[in-house]
Amino acid sequence: MKKTIAFLFALMTAAVFAGMNDLLISFSTPGPDKYADGKEVLVGERYALFFTDADGKLGDEPVLVYRTKEKGRCTPVLFMVDEATVETNNYKNGTWSVYLLDTRDFEKDSTGNTIAEFGKDEKLEYSVKTQATDATTIVESSMDSAAATSAVSFTDSDIPSPKVTGIKVDSAYVYITVKDVVPCLEYTLQSGSNTKDFAIPEGVVKDDEASTIKEITLTVPKTEGAQFFKVTTK
Repeated sequence: MKKTIAFLFALMTAAVFAGMNDLLISFSTPGPDKYADGKEVLVGERYALFFTDADGKLGDEPVLVYRTKEKGRCTPVLFMVDEATVETNNYKNGTWSVYLLDTRDFEKDSTGNTIAEFGKDEKLEYSVKTQATDATTIVESSMDSAAATSAVSFTDSDIPSPKVTGIKVDSAYVYITVKDVVPCLEYTLQSGSNTKDFAIPEGVVKDDEASTIKEITLTVPKTEGAQFFKVTTK
């Protein structure tokens, strides 16, 4: 089963926030996203985050693969990269890109309406087809992020309590779905005995939607003993 991959314009931000050298990378697409044959992207299709180093070399493998929750677009995801991973993989200098993977299973469903499933030991096959445009990427310092957060004024009654509505472990990552989060406010993710502070970037919703994000997927590396996840406002 052959897979193709097409580059899509994506709204992205990369912000140093949780730790001085931690990265928070948020991406989504406004849609409608379409496959090369013109059909609209299916629910559950995979979007891949790649890193291109300072020499312009695109990574051989995606850093993260995310499955969208809606038809026709990549729903908002916030990928948390800790300082150690940033150092190990030299993510300091370079650019991030989001690609759409075509993983429809035409052998199983000739109509092209079924997404292929892969076991944990199976390699996701893909090939780069086009790169139509660069994703918009904004890099902010933790000081800039904190300043932007403090400039937003809310009363206690205006701030909804974030709710964890889903947790999925896939390969090396844990995907945590959180509802009722607001752009620019500070939140804390508690994972076992570890905590990580973050802010929801603005600009990760469709233009025709309200400015408040209703749901986002937090993605963190899977660690031993981290069976408990909780998100709270700071």
